Amino acid sequence: MKKLQLHEFPQAIQFSEQLSNVELWIGKAEELLAAAKILEVDVVKYWSEVRVEDGRVVSTPGRKNVQGPYFLLTAYALENYFKALLVHKKRESFRNKLITKIPDYIKEHDLLRLAREVAMKLAVGEEDLLFRLSRNSIWAARYPVPTGPDRITAIQQFSDGETYLIAYFRLEDVDRIHGFVNRLREYVALQIGISHNKALNLME
Repeated sequence: MKKLQLHEFPQAIQFSEQLSNVELWIGKAEELLAAAKILEVDVVKYWSEVRVEDGRVVSTPGRKNVQGPYFLLTAYALENYFKALLVHKKRESFRNKLITKIPDYIKEHDLLRLAREVAMKLAVGEEDLLFRLSRNSIWAARYPVPTGPDRITAIQQFSDGETYLIAYFRLEDVDRIHGFVNRLREYVALQIGISHNKALNLME
């Protein structure tokens, strides 16, 4: 690790304090969810105006489709919640140390891997949601092409051994996201040992 120069210590101290502050991670997650909530109105309207006949889409609304950004912000929020818990679990590694770079586990964007890291058990339906949100946040909502040929696949094997399509979203996902966000909030609050009232204040 590079030896810090005297003038670099204040920034390193601030960086270390912010990196290890669980409340900052939760606060950022809630900011992202608040932004997603604004887009959610248009997402629901868009789907309500799609016309389907005989199981096929025959027309879509003239409005801009903001599904991608909505699910992108949602995925980022879940990512921050998982990382809040990871920071809490690894808090001893931060104690009395100056951190000069983000740890590798903070760079992770795969929500399934993050869920495993924090030992959160998932139902197959939750795996499905996180696989699709991860694909969206890693590239599908950000770029017109994947970040590599290995990511172009739209099929993924789940823990039940079956393979499923992960290149889609639907109106029902909005309610599923609400349910998973609430479960993750409760899981994080329980794991970090904060009171219910304090958890509500952090998550407002």
